[in-house]
Amino acid sequence: MLAALEAELVIAGPDGARREIPVSHLLAGREMLEPAELIGFVRVPLLHAPQVFLKATGRTGPGRATASVAIVLDPARRGVRCAVGAIAPMPLRPLEAERWIASLIDWDGERGLAPDALAAFGEYVAAACVPDQAPPDDGGQAPPLPPAVLHLRRTVAALARRALGRALS
Repeated sequence: MLAALEAELVIAGPDGARREIPVSHLLAGREMLEPAELIGFVRVPLLHAPQVFLKATGRTGPGRATASVAIVLDPARRGVRCAVGAIAPMPLRPLEAERWIASLIDWDGERGLAPDALAAFGEYVAAACVPDQAPPDDGGQAPPLPPAVLHLRRTVAALARRALGRALS
């Protein structure tokens, strides 16, 4: 959720030094904590807009997610932010899918979308985050995805579709 909200970390260093970095930079390994630095606090932007977080687990009750999706609507910027978690070492942001779906939303009207647009968004997010395998070097066809990966892709698509539908309702 912090990645979708574009939260920032305030890092406290030795001798009172402070710096700010986006939470996604730390999670992606682009910027790391230096020796003797600590995360002081997390600054989360205040948005008066719908935010939805959904996760799928392998069993009932609390447990480690097999996939999660966070959706944040940002009417001021007329944008949609999406973060997919638990399927990679860091949250993934399907930026093209975000821009595409934001262009379809009537920000000045009811903000509703047709069910087929929601389904297409889910598939777009899933394909961006769980891509097909690359074709072999000899120019043949790419091997089909294993059943477990196909199941993960369907799960991500369903979560993204449902989360966006709830955010828009």
